[in-house]
Amino acid sequence: MIKRFCFLSILGISSSAATTGHAAGFALIEQSASGFGNAYAGMAARADDASVQFFNPASLSWLPPGRQIIVGGSAILPSAKLRNVNSTHRSTGTPIPGNDGGDAASLELVPNFYFANDLGDNLKFGLGVTVPYGLTSDYDSGWKGRYQALKSEVMTLDINPAFSFKANEKLSIGGGISVQYIRAELTNALDSSALCQANPALPAGTCNALGLGQIGNPAVDSYSKMQGDDISWGFNLGVIFKPWDGTTLGASYRSHIKHKLEGKAKFRPVAPLAATLRNSDISTSLSLPETASFSIAQRLNDRVELLADVTWTNWSRFQELRIHFDNGLGDNVTTTKWNDSYRFSLGGNYRYSDRLTLRAGVAYDQTPVPDAAHRTPRIPDADRTWFAVGASWKLDAANTLDFGYAYLRLKDTSTRHVSEGAVSHVLEGDFTSKVNILSAQWVYSF
Repeated sequence: MIKRFCFLSILGISSSAATTGHAAGFALIEQSASGFGNAYAGMAARADDASVQFFNPASLSWLPPGRQIIVGGSAILPSAKLRNVNSTHRSTGTPIPGNDGGDAASLELVPNFYFANDLGDNLKFGLGVTVPYGLTSDYDSGWKGRYQALKSEVMTLDINPAFSFKANEKLSIGGGISVQYIRAELTNALDSSALCQANPALPAGTCNALGLGQIGNPAVDSYSKMQGDDISWGFNLGVIFKPWDGTTLGASYRSHIKHKLEGKAKFRPVAPLAATLRNSDISTSLSLPETASFSIAQRLNDRVELLADVTWTNWSRFQELRIHFDNGLGDNVTTTKWNDSYRFSLGGNYRYSDRLTLRAGVAYDQTPVPDAAHRTPRIPDADRTWFAVGASWKLDAANTLDFGYAYLRLKDTSTRHVSEGAVSHVLEGDFTSKVNILSAQWVYSF
């Protein structure tokens, strides 16, 4: 049992990954280019085009009659660097040599597709295909935190059919089913020397005799790679109410989705550890959080509209990540203790002409990570402020193009993360992060 616990503790496995996520945690809010220019202010109360169904299915009822197809996406260029990096073996204090990891972030593309169609005078159907969670982090090989993270990647694909019923000229309700696929991959190095020396079954001096003398020696590192995937489902609900002319109130709820990922753990051990680090089937449970939004859209006149939104995300579901190994190694547990988070946004639209609408918005997005001890190199999340601008250009009666740009300023944060178990490492440093995002979509109405 002690031997099993020691081997598990050095794996340094962490959660499904993102770099500096673009909403709280590792969520992706980039689901509509028309809403992007407003920093997604008021999205649960808007009906710009079919992309609003992601934020509130009841919005479908307020689209113009007919069909609509949207093809869009966002190019996300984040930067996440760890400064003043220090890593040590927890028990002995031995420094871990290596570089600072470089920029862990890279350019990512987030696509989306939407369709809307009338089913009757008061009933509308919509379909959304989106990527609501994801992105990657990838540190340079040989960096000081390699025993906690090298590459982390998560990808989701969500297919969400929805319906909206318009009860009268003031009220609509909507709902849909969300079928979601998730795939995750986590890699990290293994401290072969510490792993050998923590093995109570080996006589004293054996590790030195095997060439595994120095803890943290990159020349004798082993490696692990874990992959898993799953398909699960949830639902979303929404309501829109227009109490008087010019004012729209919207509320929406998107349920949590509980995934059970199953896959493989593959090890590339140095020769003396080959008998112990055996490949294994693995499994883990991951509940992606529910969200609730309240929005208001207030038209001041024929040209100006003001927007506001508050969104709650139940990240407190994510208290730990427990990975089970079927080959007898047992469970590896990473404690996260995330908090619920809120997102606040304000924005406005200015209709410059019948063909051109200008947009702007700001938002403040709280991180669910409670403190430096729970900020891992896989998810170096921080509070962020959005500054966004955008425009919609109506080419003709059938075609509209939407564009948006946002700069996300993230608060500088620190980490002092200790990997759990009898054999562990302490990673310390200061994260500096920023994100630039471009978003565009083509809207075809027919």
